[in-house]
Amino acid sequence: MSKLKIMLGLLCLIGSGLKAQQTLEVAALQDAAATIQQQVELSALLAYAATDLAGQGKIVVDDALAAAMVSGDMLVEYQAAVDLVLAMDFSAAQTATELFSAEYASAMLELGMSVDELADASAAMMSTSIVAEMASTADTRPEGLALQNVLGNIAVTEDDRLRYNNALGQVSKYAQLSGAFFAASNDAALTSSIDAYVDANAIMIGDYSTVEYVFDTDEYIITWAIQGEGTGWTNYTSGNQASADDLYEHAQLLYTGG
Repeated sequence: MSKLKIMLGLLCLIGSGLKAQQTLEVAALQDAAATIQQQVELSALLAYAATDLAGQGKIVVDDALAAAMVSGDMLVEYQAAVDLVLAMDFSAAQTATELFSAEYASAMLELGMSVDELADASAAMMSTSIVAEMASTADTRPEGLALQNVLGNIAVTEDDRLRYNNALGQVSKYAQLSGAFFAASNDAALTSSIDAYVDANAIMIGDYSTVEYVFDTDEYIITWAIQGEGTGWTNYTSGNQASADDLYEHAQLLYTGG
């Protein structure tokens, strides 16, 4: 399976899922950000197509990838939308649903940045695909010489490997957290239990300092500064957990469009 196609699939997932009651300012920010995101996704697709054509001896026209450029107007619109949202006053979470929704939004932002880092880190590792393709047809002396020239200019280092693996680990981490917080925000039994707990203990739910999720026990641990220690809720969203096999099967469906 093409790693680039998997990356494009991942990029398309960012921003899917939870739908909020948006203000006009937040909706405008979403639109402005999505416009730039679409340009970046298009650039990856066009770069893939241009590389494939070049490998067939096709010569693309000047500025063939110009359609994927990010214009100055796009950036100005995005920056203006950012300024408006930064100036807004968002009150602290009042319910467990709001708490988990906020954590979900934060984790999804981290996931998006992690996917970007993985895309960058993958570039060095993907140079091996060029080597593999050339090696598969290097059965003549000129082709062997061309392969040697490429090998002299392409190096995959230990730093490249570590950066790639670290980026992959971060995507895994924030994908798990995003899914967990989204599931929690929609679990009425869990949010009702937390709301009842904070009411009984005179805790302001918006004063929480950390929210953790432990996959092995399906436990949400919330720490409030007033308590100084975490309180856990276990086995509410275990039915939402996905195995590595589930992930692989879903990737295949995304790849094939099934």
